Amino acid sequence: MSKRDIPDELVVELGQPITMSGGDDSTTYTELVLREPNVSQLSQFIKKTQKENAVDAMKFLISAVADVPLPVMERVGVRDFYKAQQYLVAFITPPDEDDPEGNAGGSQ
Repeated sequence: MSKRDIPDELVVELGQPITMSGGDDSTTYTELVLREPNVSQLSQFIKKTQKENAVDAMKFLISAVADVPLPVMERVGVRDFYKAQQYLVAFITPPDEDDPEGNAGGSQ
């Protein structure tokens, strides 16, 4: 998939809703709404990959991009986690040297 083929947004419907309680309030999360990470999020993710394991670093990135608290990510199902990861990896993987735009056929 070329970078041009990546949808602007991906909604991952959670297999199981996640309810987080905080005092008198509770919030239920039913989906992760993902988009292209910004440079700050990418930079923080790269720093985390140098200090933490890959799963923890990716939980951080998904949490930051989807704007959900990190404790929610601790409870997300593995299948949903991998859907989100697959989408975000398309953005954080550098393009080939000969194809800075990420076209499948190269830059020719």
